[in-house]
Amino acid sequence: MASIIPDRQLFIVTSALNPNMGIINRQDRLQQTIDGLKSLREKCPEAIVMLADGSPEKVEKEKIQQLQDLVDFVADFSGDKDITQFAANGRKSEAENVLMLKCMMLMKREPGLMRLMQSVSRIYKLSARTIINEGFDTTDHNHFGKYVFKKRMPTWIQNTEKAEVFTDLLITRLFSFCPSLIDDYSVVCHRNIDVVTDAGVDTEHAHFFNIEPEKLIELDTIYCQGIMAGTGLTEIY
Repeated sequence: MASIIPDRQLFIVTSALNPNMGIINRQDRLQQTIDGLKSLREKCPEAIVMLADGSPEKVEKEKIQQLQDLVDFVADFSGDKDITQFAANGRKSEAENVLMLKCMMLMKREPGLMRLMQSVSRIYKLSARTIINEGFDTTDHNHFGKYVFKKRMPTWIQNTEKAEVFTDLLITRLFSFCPSLIDDYSVVCHRNIDVVTDAGVDTEHAHFFNIEPEKLIELDTIYCQGIMAGTGLTEIY
């Protein structure tokens, strides 16, 4: 039997369809999620797409059904006690890292996903409600044993002492990593939770702090845009 050369892209699309914070109403969040998934399917039609929802409140079946035709897997962690203990208190950064940890475990334990992982050459984390723009090219992310992020941005932290430690941040709306780093990224997520909790920074500062520099590739542009839940403004990356 001929060997299978991994060549597919797996996108973990993280969502919170039923949040308890932000200014965007739930119906708009659902429609923006649909629009984002459609843009992903248009730009990467052969990708494997897993929707992972970490809402503090259980998501209605009707909402999931509206999204199922656009994805290959639905990992419904809405109402999950481990995530909700953070999400219900507005601690979005910790909740997102717990959600990603659970996705890492699924990839190693869920039989259907495990079979598909044999064909995967790259794993992406993509925030729901993100539009993939023209110019996005998966070959930009094709770096074995590496994480790929948008180029680091200087910290916005005003506290001088804290800013000396957390000097930069990495945008987490879209990034990718090699499947060989699943265990490594699980460790990063654990460390992120500790750093966010202890230092009071967000997940973007924690990612920069905890990813080993020699494993990091940075791109000037990652060709996506998304609406910020807290402000309603669109940011382009």
